[in-house]
Amino acid sequence: MKSEIENLFSDEILNQAIELFELEKEKTKKIDSFESFIFESIWKGTPCILRITHSSHRNIKQIKGELEWINFLAENEARVCQAYPSSKGNYVEKITQQDSTYFLIAAFQKAEGLFLNKNKHLLTDSLIIEWGKLVGRLHRLTKEYLPTSKERRRPVWSEYIPKIEEYLNKELVALKRAKEIIQTIESLPKDRDSYGLIHYDIHQSNFLISDGKITLFDFDDSEYNWFIADIAVILFTALWAKLNGERSREEFISDFLIKFLKGYNQENNLSNWWVNKIALFLRMRHILLYAVIIREHKLNPTEWSKKLIEKWKPMIEKDIPYVTLKLNKMP
Repeated sequence: MKSEIENLFSDEILNQAIELFELEKEKTKKIDSFESFIFESIWKGTPCILRITHSSHRNIKQIKGELEWINFLAENEARVCQAYPSSKGNYVEKITQQDSTYFLIAAFQKAEGLFLNKNKHLLTDSLIIEWGKLVGRLHRLTKEYLPTSKERRRPVWSEYIPKIEEYLNKELVALKRAKEIIQTIESLPKDRDSYGLIHYDIHQSNFLISDGKITLFDFDDSEYNWFIADIAVILFTALWAKLNGERSREEFISDFLIKFLKGYNQENNLSNWWVNKIALFLRMRHILLYAVIIREHKLNPTEWSKKLIEKWKPMIEKDIPYVTLKLNKMP
């Protein structure tokens, strides 16, 4: 998070947020401040998550769209953390600052269970199948979802293309690769069975596991994109988190995808034609993250980002896949 946003935030804003959602102040504790200020608290006797987001990150229309979709999913028996209303009956509240920017307040159900990235032994075949079922259900439900107004529509994936080009403006070869990938993706068909509102960040740090079931949260990146993009993000981050353990990356990810699709196909059907596009969306995810890390390194250089850029730069420029999928093994 930018230092100027952290400097704008204060105990007064937190106290207003607590009052707006009638939370228990003494039980409100900060747990994160990466893109938003995140607290755990108590809402009407129930554990909850309080999120305070500056308008430089998301505007009020985008967050209204996010919360409306989350509650639609929850109402249709998807295991997601629903949004709670404020004392005024609003799902998002606005606290305006003197500089005309504002903070947006939302409260959510708190998931129970364990994080997979801290408990890798939980990654069983049955959990991978369950993971696939959850994503399949989300994609099935999004086919039926329409925002109540155009003002509550989430972003479209292509809206972020100018940022990618901005972040890579001095990385000419990487920028050329990005434009090639984007052009190919833009030519793909869009229909009800392949394209819609997706989470786009369903990795192992955005859900908790309890009794073999997954509860998903953090819909901040949700956008209109191809369903296969959701799956590509999962594959990419599973490897980035080294969930493969001692197994080779290629063997692990091919086996993971077979089991994941077994669960996915119980809830939604995605044709083999789209499954064969995963490599393209893995490339997209790779270059998107590369662009973001380039930008973050300029703002706050670290040894971690320096080493990652050095590792990824030749991969991006030479079009070396993040992982090679053996799709011939797909059922």
